[in-house]
Amino acid sequence: HQQLRRVVAPYFTASRVGRIGPQLDDRCHSLVKAALNRPDADLVADLTRPLALEAIMSIMDVPSTLRERLGAFAHDMVGLLEPGLPLAARRRATNAAVRATLLFERDRLAGNATGLRRALEVAAEERLITEKLARSTPVVVLHGGYENPLNQLGCVTAWAVENPDRFKHAAAVAPDLLLEEVTRVLSPVRLVARWTVGNGRGKGAPLQGGEMVWVDLESANCDGQRFAAADEIDLSKRQPHLGFGYGRHACLGTALARLEGQALIGALAAVSDDVLREFAVEWRDGVVARGPTSIQRRCL
Repeated sequence: HQQLRRVVAPYFTASRVGRIGPQLDDRCHSLVKAALNRPDADLVADLTRPLALEAIMSIMDVPSTLRERLGAFAHDMVGLLEPGLPLAARRRATNAAVRATLLFERDRLAGNATGLRRALEVAAEERLITEKLARSTPVVVLHGGYENPLNQLGCVTAWAVENPDRFKHAAAVAPDLLLEEVTRVLSPVRLVARWTVGNGRGKGAPLQGGEMVWVDLESANCDGQRFAAADEIDLSKRQPHLGFGYGRHACLGTALARLEGQALIGALAAVSDDVLREFAVEWRDGVVARGPTSIQRRCL
């Protein structure tokens, strides 16, 4: 695990991520402008989805020839980790993951592997990681680097259209704080799976070493014993949260997620309050993740 993180981590450093900042800013502003010109605009389909896809594929150095197909596969994988995903949706998500893996592999066999895929191949050749990990990791990174930011960006956009006055003020004076608080209160990632390293007890029940448990990030982020107004966006101060994990399992894509959020907040801040109020949010409340399914313009 640690060897694999060492191979992947250089693609998500703050300096590398920062280089695509102007690209994401320009892209985000153009997406917002195009969406607002459409009477049937959906800020999930027309804004947060393409923004999240461009960010992760740019960081991974995915070739332009693969981006359209991989983008479709990434979207079909949304919800893959949900334990209660309906059977048809699970088949679609699993099939998309397999097809994305094969697409990366065909590109590698043709001698066209680039970016992260090439770095993983070299690591396997040097026996730092297994060939199986080299083949599976690009899809794991694509999935996590798309679905989690998609939900986070969706939560930011949802809060903006439901609280336009507060959003515009926060975007002007404390955009970084706004992003952190939305991530804390709305918890795009609600639960993560972990495995116990030894015997113990959880909520009174015995646990055996190696047993899977759910870590409730949402509960920690909204702990009433730690936060005075745990379920409310507090823009008066920066508060800690576990939205990006912690310690050795902290999300490698944190800098990228924050950059995407900053680009989105900057673009939405230029939209008038009245226009933001034209949109209505429909939520997907999963067990593992939360995010809007659509943020659609109301019929006027």
